[in-house]
Amino acid sequence: MRRIAMLVVVLLLSLSLSACGSSGNKEKEEAADPAVAAKMASPKLVHKDDLFEMKLNIAKTTFSKDEPIVYSTSLTYIGNQDSITIWGGQTYIGFTITDGKKFHMDGAMTTKLQKGVTTEYPFYKSGGYGADDPDADFWHDFYKEKELRLPPGKYLITAGCVFSLDESVVDSHYDGEVYTTITVE
Repeated sequence: MRRIAMLVVVLLLSLSLSACGSSGNKEKEEAADPAVAAKMASPKLVHKDDLFEMKLNIAKTTFSKDEPIVYSTSLTYIGNQDSITIWGGQTYIGFTITDGKKFHMDGAMTTKLQKGVTTEYPFYKSGGYGADDPDADFWHDFYKEKELRLPPGKYLITAGCVFSLDESVVDSHYDGEVYTTITVE
């Protein structure tokens, strides 16, 4: 059942890639989502198992308000075979950014990965908003800029694998994830 739910999430990401939330209006300070808060407290920059090594590549974690935030994720197949074929949607690595309160943005073919060859997946913005969204002006300006710039605050940035290890897809989703907390001052 969990694998079906994950497939639904992957399909929704690849179809809608929508953003929802707020520009960070601080009318009322909300408590961060407990799961997000736990990840923010314990960054995980590397995921490694018998098949893959995945790394979050970010030079620093504190940025000024107008400074572009540049990062990527790299994935290396390290298994026993010469290569592995993976299945997925439009992307193999999905990115999210959230403050655990109101700001949330999601951004996510068959390919063969050669053993020992690292593939880099740079972060890029992708999403949308409705015209009636109370923060439509913020989201319009946010997506208009190519660079990632965030309002002041603490954010969890996450990169997760959104692919399967065989063509059945539903029963073979690969769970790899890396994340860290960034601060915008």
